[in-house]
Amino acid sequence: MILAVLLGALLLLMPGGLARADADAPAEIDRAVRELSAFVRRTLPDREGDTLVVLPFLSDRGGRVLLGERLAGELELALSQAYRRARVGTAPAGGSRTFTLMGELEPYASRLRVLCRLLGPDGAQLGAARAEMRMSAELSALLVPPAGPDYSGQGLHGLGPEDSLAQDLDPLEPDDAPGAEAYLDGTEGPLERYLSSGDIDRFRFYVALPEPVRLEIRTALDAQLVLYREGERVPFEVRGNPSGAAILFEASLAPGYYIAELLAFSPEVEGPYTAVFSAAVPSPDPFEPDDSPAEARPIAPGTSQERTLAAGNPDWVELVSAPPGFYVLFTAGLAVDTGLALFRDGRQQASADEDGGPQSNAFLGLFLGPGRWLARVEGRPPLAEGRYTLSFQALSPELILPRRAARQISFGDRPVFLQLRILSTARFRIRCPGAGVELYALPVMRSLPAETALELTAGDYLLALKGPEGQAVSLTVTEE
Repeated sequence: MILAVLLGALLLLMPGGLARADADAPAEIDRAVRELSAFVRRTLPDREGDTLVVLPFLSDRGGRVLLGERLAGELELALSQAYRRARVGTAPAGGSRTFTLMGELEPYASRLRVLCRLLGPDGAQLGAARAEMRMSAELSALLVPPAGPDYSGQGLHGLGPEDSLAQDLDPLEPDDAPGAEAYLDGTEGPLERYLSSGDIDRFRFYVALPEPVRLEIRTALDAQLVLYREGERVPFEVRGNPSGAAILFEASLAPGYYIAELLAFSPEVEGPYTAVFSAAVPSPDPFEPDDSPAEARPIAPGTSQERTLAAGNPDWVELVSAPPGFYVLFTAGLAVDTGLALFRDGRQQASADEDGGPQSNAFLGLFLGPGRWLARVEGRPPLAEGRYTLSFQALSPELILPRRAARQISFGDRPVFLQLRILSTARFRIRCPGAGVELYALPVMRSLPAETALELTAGDYLLALKGPEGQAVSLTVTEE
């Protein structure tokens, strides 16, 4: 009997035996979820009127990954079963105190560390916990980005370096992510563009009436045109030009928004092309009237809106956010020169931007805390009217602490946003020669004079740096 037990134990330890050396990924995920959900239940009482929003856990090596979304989904399910009075999931429109659960994944050779933070309605940290998971091939395979764009703040418009040759050759780049597509309304004339190696050029257009639309791609490249109805993943039309002739799509489409993608059959193919689009009628602006704070239309995180600016007629929007946190609001388009301004409760201006984004577009980083937040979009002469795209996305700024050593900052075609954490009250000086510096106290987005030494209390601050594209600067935040 004793011999049988010893032999059985030996088999379990041997390679190829009954037990594998690799950790069981589902069991490790379940164990981490149990530990983290127990921490949340200890920290957040089950109360009526409270809402808990669980965000996907981000990898410290690359933003969104499949494992982070899986952990968030499992945690949301476990907490939904545990809470009876508090709401778990998307926050209602108003009247609810919203708490946010977020986390980071730190992969190592033999284990994966999960850091979890619970934030209160004002963005303050209520508690934190850590869980360890044994690394395995299965877990490692889940540390890859999910399908779709990554709005982690490390490249809001998609693939490739922002100072690449492709962007120099094609001023409409980057156009790879939702909200950054080149918009077609039939009034822009032929678009001269450049398709770089391995790139996908995206277009968006609106069909108002069931009448024919025409999209022609003139190029000698071996390319294909793929068309989707917006919001759908399966294309309804794919056309190529194997003989080097133009790609022509002409058909009657149902009213709505559509996405067109142009890509080469082989990744190494690149070269110029011309896009020509014509529609039966110009695109409408479904958000009018929106000329005053009282008429502000809502925009939710992760969405974009196609709008039209008339001269002397600003557009007002209400920023709708479920969890308090960092976001970016930005415009895209070449027809109008836009300016953005952020208002607390529709009256007190908190921040503004005119040319922070690509070309003549505005790009505004912000923290949405308690209260009602509105934004105003205005046109700047001589391009004060025309169509543009307004996008509202989540942002994950890099967290920094004061230190005497300089940080090197390189500017792309948008500002750089940093989350500055002060651990104890003191006087600090921020130096960044050659760049514009803006500092905001959180969670109320109160502007502070960053050009002089000032006393900062313990807490988090939003630091916005603006400079010419391609310029490198040195940033120091030091205690005096």
